[in-house]
Amino acid sequence: MDEKEYFCIRLSGVVQGVGMRYYINSIAQKINLSGYVRNLSDGRVECVIYDTPQKLEQFIELLNNSPRGRIDGITVTDYTGTEKFQDFTIRY
Repeated sequence: MDEKEYFCIRLSGVVQGVGMRYYINSIAQKINLSGYVRNLSDGRVECVIYDTPQKLEQFIELLNNSPRGRIDGITVTDYTGTEKFQDFTIRY
């Protein structure tokens, strides 16, 4: 079984003002991820998740098929958090 890890995913493109955070929240709930999504001041959307690399791949595949806005870029980096997430939330 794979160990859970922290990941930071940042989406660029037309990703704010189109319901992207709500779409991300719905798919995260559907595949049982823990973490959060929020808008960044530079126009991107950021997701922090705590799960396995396989769940990350599944999540990104669903993001690539988003019916909301237009995702031009997805960057994934390690996240050095220690927060223990119980579920997935939208942060404002």
